[in-house]
Amino acid sequence: MDALLLLAVLAALLCFPQVCMASALEALRVWGLSVVPSLFPYMVFSRLLSSALHRRGVPAALCVPLLGLAGGSPSGAAALSGCARSSVLSRRTLYSLAALTGTISPMFFLGTLQSWSGDALLACRLLLCHLFGAGIAAACAFLFAGAQHVQPSPAQSSPPSLVQEESPIVQSVQAVLNVGGCIVVYSVLAACASLLLPSSATALRAVLHAALEAAGGAHALIAAPLPTGIRAVLLAAMTSFGGLSILTQNALFLRPLGLRLPRLALYGLLRALGAAALMALLMR
Repeated sequence: MDALLLLAVLAALLCFPQVCMASALEALRVWGLSVVPSLFPYMVFSRLLSSALHRRGVPAALCVPLLGLAGGSPSGAAALSGCARSSVLSRRTLYSLAALTGTISPMFFLGTLQSWSGDALLACRLLLCHLFGAGIAAACAFLFAGAQHVQPSPAQSSPPSLVQEESPIVQSVQAVLNVGGCIVVYSVLAACASLLLPSSATALRAVLHAALEAAGGAHALIAAPLPTGIRAVLLAAMTSFGGLSILTQNALFLRPLGLRLPRLALYGLLRALGAAALMALLMR
């Protein structure tokens, strides 16, 4: 099935090259002009803070939520993977931390989304809903996970480039480049999938884009002709879900710990439901 899907995508690239090139160009524009300026400096200082706390003896289990919630994905997953390799975690702790830290950087909301929407109140509400959804997902994971201890598989290892002890600037450069690559790839995939939808279904195309890639999808949702309340709820839900792009990045680090993509997608859905419910209440 994977081979057939890849063949279909390659066929779409060959049959509709202008659509795919335009999608990749727009993804690069979103990444280079909006995501990098707001996200990169914030990621550097978040990592510096995490390193400083770690040197002062703050437990790794406390640094993981800080880096995850402050730095966003996949920083949280990388930190959780490193924490699990250095200490034994219970399944309940591991799963709740994975649900809590599978988030997007606060600077994406307060910087990028505020710039796109021109609405500071909406950006603050989206961040509040995002954190609320993460808390709901973490609570559900804690309640329904077993208390057994988890040990990472020795046969598998996380990608070394993001978990080695390197300069916070180097780590942030690698992370931002990884984010940019995922934005481009999944934006092109969304463009290919959108070819199956009618050209008038702008909102549905935007939701599909957001389900695959959160940043470009959020940009499409803001530009889509939607009522203000519905747009806000959809933005809260789709950014909290994170998109297949972010979920896949997190899964690369967490798969050796037994956390595979379907479980991470379930946590993303829980975050989306919590965030959408709170936003619906706020918009009333």
